[in-house]
Formats: sequence, C-alpha cells, structure tokens
Amino acid sequence: MRNTRTALIVGSVLSLGLLTGCGGDDEPAAADATGSTSPHASGTAAKPLTYPGEPIPGLSAKPAWSVARKPGTGRQCAGDASLPSNRQGQDGVCTVGDAFLLVEDLSPRVEEGEADPQTAHFVGHLYDAATGEERKAFTVECVYDPSVSDAPRHDMQVQVGAWKDGSPAVLVRDCENTEASGLKKAAVKTVYTMYAPSGAKLGSSTYTDEEHAALPVIRGHVLLPGGQGDDERTLAPIGGGKNLVLPAKLAEAAPLGAGQGYGTEGDGRNEPVAVIDRGTGRRLWTTTDLTPPKDVVAQIKDDEEPDAELYPLHGDQGVLVWSASGSNDAVITTVDLRTGATVAVGPRTTVKEFDQVAVPIVSPDGTTAVVDFAGEAVAWNTRTGAELWRQKADEKEIRPVAVTTGGVLFAELESDQGALSMETKSLVGLLPQGTNAPTQFTTDGYTLIPGDGALFAFRAAKA
Repeated sequence: MRNTRTALIVGSVLSLGLLTGCGGDDEPAAADATGSTSPHASGTAAKPLTYPGEPIPGLSAKPAWSVARKPGTGRQCAGDASLPSNRQGQDGVCTVGDAFLLVEDLSPRVEEGEADPQTAHFVGHLYDAATGEERKAFTVECVYDPSVSDAPRHDMQVQVGAWKDGSPAVLVRDCENTEASGLKKAAVKTVYTMYAPSGAKLGSSTYTDEEHAALPVIRGHVLLPGGQGDDERTLAPIGGGKNLVLPAKLAEAAPLGAGQGYGTEGDGRNEPVAVIDRGTGRRLWTTTDLTPPKDVVAQIKDDEEPDAELYPLHGDQGVLVWSASGSNDAVITTVDLRTGATVAVGPRTTVKEFDQVAVPIVSPDGTTAVVDFAGEAVAWNTRTGAELWRQKADEKEIRPVAVTTGGVLFAELESDQGALSMETKSLVGLLPQGTNAPTQFTTDGYTLIPGDGALFAFRAAKA
C-alpha cells in the first residue's frame, strides 16, 4: 500500500477598509445561520477598488466585494486549530463555512534586546462570504516577556477548526496573563472559545498554566498534553462534557466523517486498515472483513492480503482504493465508514508503490471526485462508480487542486494552471500568468484572490 499522507466589535466597516459593490450586482444575498437574509455591506464604505487582474476562468467576471490590506498591519488567513504551532501552514486557512476569517496583527514592533513586558494585539475579522458584511470581530491581547519567549503569533491565537458535530468553527485563544506582584506569582491563563460561522458562541474552556496555552483543538476537543511514549491521549470537550480517551495516533490524527468521526489503524500494506469510532474508541471493521472488487481478487496470488488505502469523501463515506499486493493496478470504491459496506465500485486507476502523496479531490457535495495518483487523472461519480473521464495519453497531466460548487475543476496542467468542467473535462480556460488556482472555497462558493493591496472575493461560476 502506498503512503498517504472575544469578542468585541472593533470599528466600523469603513475603518476596516471594507470595499463593496465591485460589480457584484448579480451576487445573491446569503442566508445566515437562522435562515434570514444577510444585509449587504454598508453603502457608505469607501469607493470600491477595481480588480487589477485579468478575468479568472471558473470565477465570476467581477468580484463581489474586496477588503483592503492596511500597510504595516497585515491581514492574513487564520491558523489551523487542529495542528500544533510547528505544523501551521504558510498560507493559513481563510474559509470557515460560509464566511472568511482574516487576522489583523496590530502588535507594536519590538526592538531586539527589549526586556520589558510587551503586548501582542490581534483582531480576527469574520466576513460574510457573499456580501463582505463583518459578522463579528475577535480581539486578542497577550502580554509576554520578549527576553524569555517569542511573540505570540496570529495563526495560534485565531484559528479555523471544527465543532463537536464536525461543522466549521472559529477558535479564539484569549490570553489573560498577569505579571508577578508582591507575593503573587505571575499567572498564565488561556481561554479557548469556539464560535459558529454566524458569530454565535458555541462554548468556552479555561486553562491556568503555560503547558495548556497552545494545544491543538480537534472537533471541539482540546488535545491535552501527554508524556513521551504515552499509548493514549485525552481530548477534553470545550465547554464541558465527557473526555475522550483514545490511542495516541488516533487522537492526534484528522478524523474522517461527521460528528466525532472515525480514525484508522494500520497502513493497509503491512497490516490491514482498521476503522475506529472516535466517539467510543470501538473498532468497527477492518479491510480483512471486506471483499475486494472482483478485478482485484483476480490478481491476488497465494492468498496474499490485498493493499487498501482509505481517504475521506463526504459525510460518513470514504474512498477505499484496492490493489493486489505489489500491483500498480488499482480499483476505486466508495464505502460506508461505519460498516465498511461497499456503496459503489468505481474506475480503475494506476498507483505507484511507496511514493503516493496525491489524494482524491472531492466536489463540495461529495458526488464526484478526481485523482491523479500516477500521472493519469481520472474522475468519477462516487455514488454510482461511473467513470466521468480519463486523462488521455496525448494530454497534459491534470493535477487536480479544487472543485467548486459550480462544477469547475481547478488543476495544474504541467506549466499552466487551468479551469475544466468536472463533468466533461472540457477546458473552461487557462488562468492568467501569475494567478494561482484557488484552493479554498466557502460552502456557498466564494474564494479570495489577492491583488494590489487588497483581497477580492469572487463567486464560483458554473462550468
């Protein structure tokens, strides 16, 4: 098997540099968490900027709105709540459900050698993806000693994560540090608070020592510190509730499925893949309990166990790729994560031993997927298993990046980047030089594109 891989409203719309009405007359108003229609951003905002770049295939002709990046303060995407500080991505996470989350760093500059306590200051801005209306702003201030520790980082204080039901959520780590005074020791207090994309508070927990200041949060649970070599780790629910105690690797890994989801044990090559219910810790099934597709069974020799590789799909379903041990010829299936039952048998694909890093790219509704395991992309219907298209021998390699709500596949095409129809593979167009294919879309189909001191929100167009 291949290797896989608080809340205070700060300022007005105008003071935040929000720019609206950039040709967005055809953009619909979005519904908020209560089902009501969100208002459009204030008409008193500054004169809207014009997007400086060429039209981007697969996106609306004009941006719906834009937000200026103030010089010197930055306005960056948030961190990933599920990851420790040393694994935060360079680009961050911009989307949270039907909203964008951008973090402004207002911390004063600290000179080298400074020994006096300093205050780091961040503001997280939660914007309605369709209108640019600011739903909520989150203010975080952290006192720290620069002679002892590094300055707090924006991607660790305001982050994107998931709540206990698996839905997108904002995590804010508030610092309530106090200096030593008289007989009182210095105190470190961290408040973990999570919010829905609507801005509604979901829950909060407080920890009172430095060891608990920057812990990963996985599905609304704080991953508590563990000792080296611990076989188990504890996940404490934000806002209270029963702790989850799971095997260490399972507790630390990104869950599959909805709710608390599922985890896996075994690499599928040296030992079978086993699927575990993270909510109970109970083993549900292993690949040895399943019957591989008949084309794989025909290649199995001497009763060897087949290889099987499991990927997330949508909801409580997964993509399970089967191959005979040592074979590069594989068959893609859709399985039910709770039972292991085969939902659909999909197309054949080619895989390479030991160097597999590609993962299936799935449409927002989970009905279609595409993967380029070994230089030969194939797309299929995950419900029926029907192949939609396959990269031909005389075509550029199609390396999928993202699929939009409009059925557009953004992909790398060797030295180019382009937009294709997910259903037919027809080319919608090549992206302008210097424009990278967008990788993050909100649930209602918006993405942020940078350009000349601003971020522009575009809606996904139909293929």
